[in-house]
Amino acid sequence: MAICKRADDIIRRREACAGCRGDVLQHEPQEHGGGKPYQCHHCPKKFSLKHQLDTHHRVHTGEKPYECRLCGQRSRDYSAMIKHLRTHGGATPYQCTVCLEFCNSLVAMQRHVKSHAGQDFPPDWSINSTYLYNSHT
Repeated sequence: MAICKRADDIIRRREACAGCRGDVLQHEPQEHGGGKPYQCHHCPKKFSLKHQLDTHHRVHTGEKPYECRLCGQRSRDYSAMIKHLRTHGGATPYQCTVCLEFCNSLVAMQRHVKSHAGQDFPPDWSINSTYLYNSHT
């Protein structure tokens, strides 16, 4: 999909867009007045970003790929799952498996786990075990 007037030439040479100096391959259409080019095939809704259409499509399929590890409730999108987690006493998306402290971002959790000694974690431990939700996407 050509986004800028020079898109074909820019993509061949991987140049920056003259309009915003961003990498043209990273563009989303709305950055250059594209409106809402992503049309749902099941209803009249349109979206400016492809991931919005993908999430909306789950309304029609019934897919709920995000699952709360605390109660099993499922959700269509990440933001709804994060909102749901707050119903569990203000839980945030990440919980340390050693001291049970909550963190509101992956970066904060990565920083937090460094405060524990390596032997505090089981040999098969990974940062994924701190997520309070499962993603089946």
